[in-house]
Amino acid sequence: MPTLQELFKKYNLTPNAMPASGPRSKLLYQADRMLKELASYTDVSQLDGETTKYWWAPQAVNSHRRVAMRYGGQVVDGTAFYVENNIAAVKKHIEYMHKVITDSTDATWAEEEARRAKKS
Repeated sequence: MPTLQELFKKYNLTPNAMPASGPRSKLLYQADRMLKELASYTDVSQLDGETTKYWWAPQAVNSHRRVAMRYGGQVVDGTAFYVENNIAAVKKHIEYMHKVITDSTDATWAEEEARRAKKS
């Protein structure tokens, strides 16, 4: 009989002790989720997909892959970069993004939040 934690893992659910409130928390959560997903990949073809549910583009272009921060189903303006089309390069770039987010505060993301509010 599976444990509750095993069932959560099976359905890719991560319990949160508290709701993610600000953009920094949301971005850190997403970055951690992207790194966890990449840790299970063994072949570059696993980066391919049909939708943009991850921080990397579902297809490579000219042997490069676009990587951009996302939360709330939207790309964070000004965070798109092209990296070599391999798992190590995508992972390394997301690790750098994670460091940027870690060093930030919610105030760092105020411009992005204002941009999103204008679109609504």
